[in-house]
Amino acid sequence: MTAPADSAAPAASGSTATWELIEPGSVTAESKTLDVAVTRLECANGVTGELLAPMVTYEADRVIIRIDAEPLDLEAANCLGNNAVPVTVALSEPIGERALVDGGCAGADAADTAPCLSDVRASFAP
Repeated sequence: MTAPADSAAPAASGSTATWELIEPGSVTAESKTLDVAVTRLECANGVTGELLAPMVTYEADRVIIRIDAEPLDLEAANCLGNNAVPVTVALSEPIGERALVDGGCAGADAADTAPCLSDVRASFAP
């Protein structure tokens, strides 16, 4: 899935998901595209499912990326851990000397989870 990123503030618009860089060593301060693996946070029988378009906020010291999953209407689900879905995020400007931050970790539902022990996925700050 390749999705253009827009510059809206990364408020939740679906079910919380978190992301990791697929090849962290390939990301540089000059990068304008990122390949990430996105995983739904909530229990969903092992399936992340459809994802919403990435939301990106550019700040002086960080680039915040939030990618939510389409909400599910499940009465019950097991918590086996959901599959990771690859997404290419297109940035409108290079990362520069900033940190890449997972905006999904900002919510109260994700803040204390293992994927969000740190919301910083890479940093190019001097």
